[in-house]
Amino acid sequence: MLETPTDSVTSPNRCFKSYKGCRYYQDRGDEKEGLEIYQESVEQEVKFYPRVNVMETPVDSSCEHYKPMRTQRGFVAYCEILGRVLTVSNAEMCNKHWQTCPLRGSA
Repeated sequence: MLETPTDSVTSPNRCFKSYKGCRYYQDRGDEKEGLEIYQESVEQEVKFYPRVNVMETPVDSSCEHYKPMRTQRGFVAYCEILGRVLTVSNAEMCNKHWQTCPLRGSA
């Protein structure tokens, strides 16, 4: 880093064409910036309505996109294709008719 500011860093004839070739350029490599820092470490908050989405006992499905989750109030089913929590009736249909689900073909 420079101790004092100079025009050599901002001089148009030095750095505009290839800023990576500038002697003052510092390559940060794969260092993440801004929100990228938090995306891997923050779990997605799953929002649902207890009366519609919560099951007392978990419903299973053989679909690879179906993810049962335990919550404080019971169990919910999450569909990775839709990106949301399924209703109880959707979870039951996913259990019975997972092979003919029209969404599986679009994934």
